[in-house]
Amino acid sequence: QMVNRVITSGKLSRREHLQLTSAILCGKNITDEEQHQINQIFDFLQIRKIKLVDDNYYS
Repeated sequence: QMVNRVITSGKLSRREHLQLTSAILCGKNITDEEQHQINQIFDFLQIRKIKLVDDNYYS
């Protein structure tokens, strides 16, 4: 799962950031737990516990 990998690695690609943002803003069918995990990633980004990296970082 993307959320677990991001939290474990401490890195989030710009594409993943867009996907997570879209999931929250579009109100896609996400569970309360998934929404909590996504919010946790955004919180970690703000406190720099997770780093935003270029999309080709994982290539």
